[in-house]
Amino acid sequence: MSDLLQVSSLGVRFSGLTALDDVSFTLREGEVRAVIGPNGAGKTTLFNAISGYVTPTSGAVLLQGRDLAGQSPHAIAEHGVRRTFQNGGLFPALTVLENVMTGLHAQTPGSFLDIVLGRRHAIEAEQAARAQAHDLLKLMSMDHMADHRAGDLSGGQQRIVEIVRTVASDPPVLLLDEPAVGLSPVARDQMLEIIRRLAGEKGVGILLIEHAVELVMSVADRILVMAAGKRIADGTVPEIREDRAVLEAYLGYA
Repeated sequence: MSDLLQVSSLGVRFSGLTALDDVSFTLREGEVRAVIGPNGAGKTTLFNAISGYVTPTSGAVLLQGRDLAGQSPHAIAEHGVRRTFQNGGLFPALTVLENVMTGLHAQTPGSFLDIVLGRRHAIEAEQAARAQAHDLLKLMSMDHMADHRAGDLSGGQQRIVEIVRTVASDPPVLLLDEPAVGLSPVARDQMLEIIRRLAGEKGVGILLIEHAVELVMSVADRILVMAAGKRIADGTVPEIREDRAVLEAYLGYA
């Protein structure tokens, strides 16, 4: 697998406070990499620095060789690093299908006026986007919910729809901020399956923050462990399980 994302010596300082200190790692195509650590470890700052919501004070963020550090969130998303948030952001009055289609908007030629005026190229593009949205929902076992209002879905279902919408434009890298928080065991299992499908079937490189450590152990290929803005461990699941400092600090046993 080739490297999609390379984070090198990334640092972030706020008014003299070091929030990230010399953090480096890579994310490969089709890989699920988890970031764990206690509150205040720097996990969210790391996501913000990668996705453009915080400007790094040092280091580089390379997407397939392109340096993204310091660019706007919109520009970074256009380059192919997409992100979900804990609170979501669906349009509650729109259907599930319509929400997913908003994720395809940038790829769909023609304006809303073109569609209203019946211009053929715009209508054909709209039909193609609708078919693609259905295909994505089928991949995530959500096509039966296509015509439901997003606002009527459960929290777990809304989170799944948000992920489907986020990957509609085929981004190479997806950042998931606590995708399983608050989910029932059944919904959590479904979320894990979706993450595996995105990595395994679509080749998306997935970076996720998650506090449920056993969930992380069941889905991640590699794990980055952080504390006080620094990387304290980085490795495969077996390597992290056997790291005594990690076991004592985060997993609750030695």
